[in-house]
Amino acid sequence: MNARNFSAALLAAVATSAALATAVPAQADPADDGRSQQVDAAFLAALKDKKLKLSSDTIAIDLAHSTCDVLARTESVETALRHVKNATDWSSLKDIQNFGGLAVQAYCPTSMPKQ
Repeated sequence: MNARNFSAALLAAVATSAALATAVPAQADPADDGRSQQVDAAFLAALKDKKLKLSSDTIAIDLAHSTCDVLARTESVETALRHVKNATDWSSLKDIQNFGGLAVQAYCPTSMPKQ
């Protein structure tokens, strides 16, 4: 799948993550521990809603942050989603895209790819 298809899929995944978007404002102040906990809780709830399972909440949150780091560093949705794929045992492209969309929505909304 090419980068354009990955971008479209990521945008679609973010668009369907309404539970996260309504639970927490998009711009969270990482220095505010209370806000960070709210973002984490909403992110984990959205993962549960999408039935995306990782071995622990900490691993899920760390993977989301590292996915945002990859996206910011490379500006490549394909590379960011490959990062998720390599870090998980998921074979479903939909699961990988959903996780990537939720990660961006929660932790790096300013890195959202433009259409």
